[in-house]
Amino acid sequence: MRQLENGDQALIHLVEAKGKRGIMLNLNQSSSVASRYQSKETIFNISNRVPPTLPEDAPSDMRDELHAALGRVGCAHVVLKQGHVVEVSPTGRAILERYSEFAAGTKSLYGVVREIAKRASVELPAGSMSWLATSFNEGIASLVNQMTNVWPDETCTIILLDLDARPEPSPRTLQRLFNLTAAETHLAIALARGGNLLDISRTQRLSRATIRSHLASLFVKTQTRRQVELVSLLGRIALFP
Repeated sequence: MRQLENGDQALIHLVEAKGKRGIMLNLNQSSSVASRYQSKETIFNISNRVPPTLPEDAPSDMRDELHAALGRVGCAHVVLKQGHVVEVSPTGRAILERYSEFAAGTKSLYGVVREIAKRASVELPAGSMSWLATSFNEGIASLVNQMTNVWPDETCTIILLDLDARPEPSPRTLQRLFNLTAAETHLAIALARGGNLLDISRTQRLSRATIRSHLASLFVKTQTRRQVELVSLLGRIALFP
């Protein structure tokens, strides 16, 4: 997709119509693995920003929506207090379980967190918020940014970014934004997850001709020309609810 002018306008109108504040993603920013590795220092340097937390009285469905959106791009949170994991998002649990085999035989989530922090050569002081980029495939665990005195008690929050994750949009967003059919949506999600056309054809029990027909329709509806361009677009809109 070259610019997504029509999609931008539709989303802006949608946000204005609902009377909500919206932060539009930079849809022209590359979401490739290489660019994520190279730009993590600038993208995630948030030392001058308010910690990304919701009010305690925020509706549970709002929290679930936020956690789901962040999880789709491989971002998770873990809350520690007095040597225990007191809260962890589903994506965070998945990341910790993946790292458990490296955690010196420990089976506790807290032990895995400490092992990741050790690999990143970082301390996790009480009251802090730390942003860690991790890659299970590459054996990477590095500190991106850390803020101290964020919390008044012994709470410690960790934001984990899984560099191995393949950002994928929600089916609802794809259907609303591009008016995709159910079959086209299934194909788009499969491509976002890294699938190739042959494997997708086998998994979905569809002929190659049918899959290619759906792909051609996706190109038209998303105003993209190549599969790599389509996948890049899908990753960039993954944060939309």
